[in-house]
Amino acid sequence: MNLYIWKYDGQKFQKTLVIDYAESVIWVQRFSQAGEFELYLPANRELLELFSENETLITRDDTDTSMLSERIELTADPENGDHLIISGCSSEGLLGRRIIPRMFSYKGTAEGFLRQIVLNQFMQMNLRYRRIDLIRQADSHGYTETIEKQVTGKNVLETISDVCNLYQYGFRLTFDGEYFVFDIYKSTDRSMNQPENPCVIFSPDFENLGSTSYLLDRTTKFNSVTIAGEGEGRDRVRFTSYDTEASGIFLREKWLDARNISSKTDDGELTPEEYDAVLSQQAKEERENCKETEEFSGEILNTDMYRFGADYSLGDKVSVINEYGISGTAVVTEITEVEDAEGYRLIPTFSDWKVNK
Repeated sequence: MNLYIWKYDGQKFQKTLVIDYAESVIWVQRFSQAGEFELYLPANRELLELFSENETLITRDDTDTSMLSERIELTADPENGDHLIISGCSSEGLLGRRIIPRMFSYKGTAEGFLRQIVLNQFMQMNLRYRRIDLIRQADSHGYTETIEKQVTGKNVLETISDVCNLYQYGFRLTFDGEYFVFDIYKSTDRSMNQPENPCVIFSPDFENLGSTSYLLDRTTKFNSVTIAGEGEGRDRVRFTSYDTEASGIFLREKWLDARNISSKTDDGELTPEEYDAVLSQQAKEERENCKETEEFSGEILNTDMYRFGADYSLGDKVSVINEYGISGTAVVTEITEVEDAEGYRLIPTFSDWKVNK
């Protein structure tokens, strides 16, 4: 695996070095969150100095995902040799370097909200030192899902991730050799439940699914969220978002304090109906983040049956069946690539399960 190292010279990234001798590469891509990586390299002074400098970018020929070096560990071992462990986040992590310092209220499409956040906090602002001139935006896709939301003081990456999770969007910050281009995208349903697209099935029966792991976790599950906005005592404005099918022992309630959500905005005062809509949006997002966790991960065997990036991609819905009869439709929310002395392995994480009963 060839890795290309880019250094930031104060204005742009310059390709500096090619590494084809990494002893181990772990490369993680995610659908609606930033990814991560780890390199295990023989150590030398040149590499140590290179990665110690600020803002080092790593790219590959076979993927448009790029990584930012953020952690360096040097181990000196006379017996096994000296090594560098380089790790960090995908370029989407740049979005986590900004907060939303002033109240931002928005009513319109969810795609428009995400694009406006990036525009406001990275590309157009009065404080020149906050701008990142390397960030651009792809053309709008015209997605029609709507949102009414108010944000103050929250991290930009967390905000984007929360909205994308709610609307089942993915996002990327792709490096094109000069700029980082922000884009939002939707996935494709490639499961057995739809006839339109060629289906993708992972199963030991097809000899394309190796070792697997299944997790069901309800420890952080809440299906009713009551959000309390401005006001005092009995006069506090409240809104509850709940699962209408949950009651009795199955109802799990959570309280969310949202005094920072105000009816007074830069564009004027919200009506009671508009303020309720903003609280409703926040409560729905919180409930989405508090669902039970049902995950199924498996090692994809190196076959020519399905190729990641060609037959399926991050965010796509696929069908998975293991030897215990656990089967269903899942979303490919994460892809981990590993290349080391044992060879190359691709390990997907299947989330947002719809289990076949």
